[in-house]
Amino acid sequence: MRVGAAFLQTFAIQVLQSLASITTGAIIARGLGPAGQGRYATFAAGVAIGALLASLGQFHGNVLAAAHIRVPPRVLLARAALHGSLVLAAASLAILVGAHIFGSDHTITLGLLFALVLSLEAVAEMVRGINLGQHHVTGWNVASLSQRLGYFCAVGLLALTTGLQLESIIMCWATATLLSVLVSGGWIWWRSQSEPFSLRSIWKGWTARLGQGMRAFVTVGLTLILVRADTWMLAPMLGIATVGQMSVATYLAEWMWYVPSILGNLLFAIVAADRGKRAVAQVTRSSRLIVSLLSFVMVVLLIGGRHLVHLMYGPAYEQAGVLFTLLLPGMTALGIHLVVDSYFAGNGFPPVTIWGATGALVSKIALNLVAVPLFGAAGAAVVTSVVYVGLLGLKVLWFVRTTGSRWPDLLIPNGSDVAYVRDTIQSFARV
Repeated sequence: MRVGAAFLQTFAIQVLQSLASITTGAIIARGLGPAGQGRYATFAAGVAIGALLASLGQFHGNVLAAAHIRVPPRVLLARAALHGSLVLAAASLAILVGAHIFGSDHTITLGLLFALVLSLEAVAEMVRGINLGQHHVTGWNVASLSQRLGYFCAVGLLALTTGLQLESIIMCWATATLLSVLVSGGWIWWRSQSEPFSLRSIWKGWTARLGQGMRAFVTVGLTLILVRADTWMLAPMLGIATVGQMSVATYLAEWMWYVPSILGNLLFAIVAADRGKRAVAQVTRSSRLIVSLLSFVMVVLLIGGRHLVHLMYGPAYEQAGVLFTLLLPGMTALGIHLVVDSYFAGNGFPPVTIWGATGALVSKIALNLVAVPLFGAAGAAVVTSVVYVGLLGLKVLWFVRTTGSRWPDLLIPNGSDVAYVRDTIQSFARV
C-alpha cells in the first residue's frame, strides 16, 4: 500500500465527511439545547464503548488476520453478520428483562434503539476492518462517507419537517449505519472470489480471531473510556447541561484527530504486514508531517476558536467556546499520538499500549476529582490536556527505546518532508 496516495484519497473523502459531521452535530446541538445535547452525548458515549465491547476488538483482529493469514473475505463478512445478530438479540433480551425486573417500561424504546445502534456499529467496524486489512482503502473510505452523508441527510430532513427528538435522531443514526454496512459489505462481496463456505468454515478459526483481537479490545476499550470519562463524571458533579457544553467542545476539538486517524489506520495495516525499518521510517515521517499540520491548526484555533464555537452552535454554548480552547493542546497531542501508536498497534498491541491507556485513565479520573470541584468544567478540560500530553510523551519515549530512533525523528519536521509532500501531490495529480 502506498501511504501517500492512499492518504490523499482518504483525506479528500475525509474533508467531505468532516463537513457533513460538523454540520450534523451543530444541527443536533441547536435543536436539542444543552440539556438535550447532554443526553445525546451520554447515549453516544455508551454506544462507543458498547460497540467496542460487543465487537470484542474484531476491527483490529480482522486487520491483523488479513495481514498474515489467508482468510476468505466472505467468511469474515459472514462472521461479522452473525456476530452482530447475536449482539442485537442479547442486548435486546437484556433490556427487556431489565425493564421487566425494574419496572422501567418508559425506557424500553430508547433501550431497544440503543441495542439496534450498538449491533449495527459493531458490524460496521468489523466489516471496515476486513476492507482495511486487505488494503481496500477505497471501500473503507466509501463506507465511512456513506454513513456520514446518510446521517447528515436524515437529520437535516428531520429538522426541516417534524423537528428533532432524541429517539428520532437515533433512528437516523441506525439507518445511516445500516447503509454503511451494506455499502462496505457489498464492496467486499463484489471484489472477492466466489469461494464456497459453510457454517463450519465460519466457525472454524473464529476463536483464534477473537483471541487475536483481545489486546486491541482491552487497549481501545481503555482509550474510549479515557476519552469519554468527562461525559460520565461531569453529569453527577455539575449537571447534564454542563455535559452538553463539554460534549460540544470535545466533539469539535476531536476533529483535530481526523487527519491523524487516517494515517494511523493506514500505518496500522502497513506495520501489521511489514514491521521492518521501512515501516518505522513511514511512521516517523508521518508523525513529523502531522506535527507540522496540527501545530499550525492549533495556533489558529487558539486565536479564533471561541468565536467559531459561538458561530456554529449559537449563544447557548458560550461556555463550550472556552472549554474548546482549553482542550486544544491535549487534542493536538493525542492526534500525534494516534500516528505514533500505529506502530505499536501494528505490532499486536504490546503491554505498553495497555499500561499507557490505564495510567492515563487513572490519572484523568483522579485529577478530575480534585480539579472539577475547584474549577468546574474548565478544570476537567485542563486535566484532559495534561493527561493527553503525558500519554504522547510516554509513547514517544517507548518508540525511541524500541526502534532506536531519536525523538526529533518523530517531532521535528525537516527538509525531506517538504520534498516528500511535493512528490506525493505531483504523483497523485498524474493519476
